[in-house]
Amino acid sequence: MVSTILFYVLVVTCYVRGIIRINSGLHILQLDGYKPGRYLKWILTHIKHCFEIIEIIFIALVFISVSFIPDIQTEWFFSTLFLVLTVYQVYKIIWRKKTKAKKPLVYTARAKRLFGLALTLLSVTAVLIGMFITENHLQISVFLFSELSVPLLVVSSYLILPIEQLINGYYLRDARKRIRTLQPKIIGITGSYGKTSTKYILHQILSQKFKTLMTPDSYNTPMGICKVIRGDLLPEHEIFIVEMGAYKRGDIRELCRLTPPEIGILTAVGPQHLERFKSIENIARGKYELIEALPTNGLAIFNVDNEICAGLADKTDSVPVIRYGVETNVSENTSLRLTAHNITQSDKGLTFTVVDKVAGTTEIRTRLLGKHNVSNILAAIGVALNCDMTLQEITDAFKALEPVPHRLQLIPGAAGVTVIDDSFNANPVGAKAALEVLTDFISEKEGNKILVTPGMVELGELEYEENRQFGIEASKVCDLVILVGPSRTAPILDGLKNANYPEKQIYVANNLDEAQQHLTQHVASGDVVLFENDLPDNYNEAF
Repeated sequence: MVSTILFYVLVVTCYVRGIIRINSGLHILQLDGYKPGRYLKWILTHIKHCFEIIEIIFIALVFISVSFIPDIQTEWFFSTLFLVLTVYQVYKIIWRKKTKAKKPLVYTARAKRLFGLALTLLSVTAVLIGMFITENHLQISVFLFSELSVPLLVVSSYLILPIEQLINGYYLRDARKRIRTLQPKIIGITGSYGKTSTKYILHQILSQKFKTLMTPDSYNTPMGICKVIRGDLLPEHEIFIVEMGAYKRGDIRELCRLTPPEIGILTAVGPQHLERFKSIENIARGKYELIEALPTNGLAIFNVDNEICAGLADKTDSVPVIRYGVETNVSENTSLRLTAHNITQSDKGLTFTVVDKVAGTTEIRTRLLGKHNVSNILAAIGVALNCDMTLQEITDAFKALEPVPHRLQLIPGAAGVTVIDDSFNANPVGAKAALEVLTDFISEKEGNKILVTPGMVELGELEYEENRQFGIEASKVCDLVILVGPSRTAPILDGLKNANYPEKQIYVANNLDEAQQHLTQHVASGDVVLFENDLPDNYNEAF
């Protein structure tokens, strides 16, 4: 009798722990865009975080022992065992490792539906266990009940897909109808990097003259953009700037069907998301879908400093084209309309001259950091000119231009420490540009230059070499390098060692909290700290 009561108490504690584990798994699934395939891949690379291997082995050993030693099957033995297992489950529930999420789980309607289905399957399993497992030696296996939470979440994510597709289809049709009704001028921006910064810059410039809406943050997927259209796009908005992201060919084409662009900007083609696209050629074709969607009276704007973009510009004859680039390529490409010259950078920002073959010349001064932002600014100027803004209006707009959040954003820190927040940058070109900013940065007290980084991800077969090269470049600039995550930053560490960088000036932290603690102990007034990239929680080694 006692063992039966304790058995059902054990079922309840296992059920509670299963709920907690479903919740944790749902967080990762949400970060991966609710894609079951990517979640399965994450599980395979994080087995020890998804399953309690020690628990499984322990129960297996107990089960074998009970099966081969019949005399051990007593009421006292099972009562004690169930009690110990229950206490252990309670301990794991109360004193489980709690990692502060950088981007917490958001209980959207979709997340609630998925959680509800997984919880239903878990509940059905609990009932079946309680009803049909009557033998004591079989009841031991209930301890593994919570281990089913992750597989059940995977099953749920596949089962619910048809329903989600129907719901998403309704939202997309409604968003398309709203676009057709309001008819804003749509500007599409895509590229392996630079698209978010270009979007922010363009929005701030155009907003000086027009009622302008942009997709916020990194809302660059169909459902993210759909949410903006249905919730934020109003009849008063004359221009809608849409950042278009992609993980495979066809993604941009789908976004263009949702928001048909009149102007398309291609900022760059590089190895970002190479892991998903599989080849640079696929990335180029995927990004070019934006240009293919433009109407014949539209406008395509290309960054021809990027070799692949230059090639795509040359093959574009279906729409008018504006090419832009910085001074290093002016003599090589006479087809450029917009160029930048005499670029200087300091801790106050950028200064350079813009030459437009049609509108003339102007001097741009901005608080933005990073010479790569000159390219993003040129793209924005090209659009603004096409929207009938004058060079003077554009120049005046830059006086009010705010730094792009988390992209080389200058933040005055405590005790005279300066922070450069580049935590939303995750590509090799941007990382190199960030180190250039650190190099050019003029500190009044000539303090140390410190880098804090977890490295770059989703670069496919180029990931190791790009991170190793980043380490080599960092060795030329930094007085202290703090690496976040031992496994993921190993290539950067190799690069630092290849450059004979002093080991005493390297610190490898297990997570960002540990990195910040070490940083606090080693910074002083006049120091400049660069936070380069900040990986989402699904890349957290300490998850």
